[in-house]
Amino acid sequence: MDTNFNKEAFKLELPEDVKFIISKIEENGHSAYAVGGCVRDTLLDKEPQDWDITTSALPTQVKSFFRRTIDTGIEHGTVTVMIDKNGYEVTTYRIDGEYKDGRHPESVEFSVLLTDDLSRRDFTINAMAYNDSEGLVDEYGGIADLNNKLIRCVGVAHDRFTEDALRMMRAIRFSAQLGFDIENETMAAIYDLAPTIKKISMERVHVELGKTLLSDNPEKCLLYSKTGLFKEILPYIDEALTNKHTRKTLEAMKHFPEDYDKDLLLRMRYAILFSSLGSEAATKTLKTLKMDNVTIKLVGAILDASEKEIQETEPAVREALRRLGRDLFFLTLDYKKALSLAASELTGISNPVKISHYDNLKKMATYIISRGDCFSIKELDISGNDLLEFGLSGKDIGKTLEYLLDLCIENPRLNEKSTLLSMIPRD
Repeated sequence: MDTNFNKEAFKLELPEDVKFIISKIEENGHSAYAVGGCVRDTLLDKEPQDWDITTSALPTQVKSFFRRTIDTGIEHGTVTVMIDKNGYEVTTYRIDGEYKDGRHPESVEFSVLLTDDLSRRDFTINAMAYNDSEGLVDEYGGIADLNNKLIRCVGVAHDRFTEDALRMMRAIRFSAQLGFDIENETMAAIYDLAPTIKKISMERVHVELGKTLLSDNPEKCLLYSKTGLFKEILPYIDEALTNKHTRKTLEAMKHFPEDYDKDLLLRMRYAILFSSLGSEAATKTLKTLKMDNVTIKLVGAILDASEKEIQETEPAVREALRRLGRDLFFLTLDYKKALSLAASELTGISNPVKISHYDNLKKMATYIISRGDCFSIKELDISGNDLLEFGLSGKDIGKTLEYLLDLCIENPRLNEKSTLLSMIPRD
């Protein structure tokens, strides 16, 4: 952002729905502001994903101001106001009580002071508020930290991380997403309190790790190991981030096709993360992280498939398509190419033959598929029923189909019913 930023002259373009909500609350004698990530992202010229609003009005009062509301977390002061099909969280200014579990406050006290609410937030860049009446409120130096590209805790870092241990991972995640450094006192507190991450559920750990892996700076994952955050809770990832392959692993994450959707990119980056450890370590860790079965199976399958090289011949490509299936075939090539590109970048020694090999395999497979070559039993021009009529039964049917598929893998022109029937071995 502009280092000559003028806070007094700043005007944030609020969405019409947000303007309406703030105005309605103000009309009823209370204050209200857009707050947190939406303000931060706007200052960084990014499109906010959500617009959160904070207010001096109590939840019951907020509910009375609007026609449609949802009690999202009313005990903690949050009401979702529905405008058409869009929901906006409106939360009363609050002071959090003691955090006994290292994650949630034991109690919440409502306040009429915006400063009280901002003081409980995690980082200065997330502790700014705005409305059209008063402009930007920046009590804790968020603007300066945006300018200096720093992640800094609000107040005393040790206190913020003691309240909520997940904030340590959030600091690293924001560092990765924004390309910022972590301020020295904040980083020192992470080193000091790293063992308390054990208090956090693995589902929450995965969310922060996943966002870090999906960022433009996945190398920031190194901080999870350097600070000791993963030493006890995720030992395999800790090993992957400390062994001799770490630099190549993190560099390779940046070399996947741009047309991947977010879910696929995350799965591929997890596969790369475990490239030096193998599928068993990956499966154990992803299960620990409570990942979905699709991710667990795909990551393990890519790691296993990558161990076998594919020769640059049509029969070999058809056999690989048969063994892996179309999707896994192409993803495995993308995985192997990413690692090769990373190795070239780190060593300064290019390997065009290897890169061309993976590109050629993709071209050959694409041509084989478009030509309609047979590489699975269901694509044979003969079925189990045909073999029943031929006089086969039981296991002999399956064995014969596999035998005929082997022939078609070698020569796809054989895939014609009469030809295949003529090639069935006779006792």
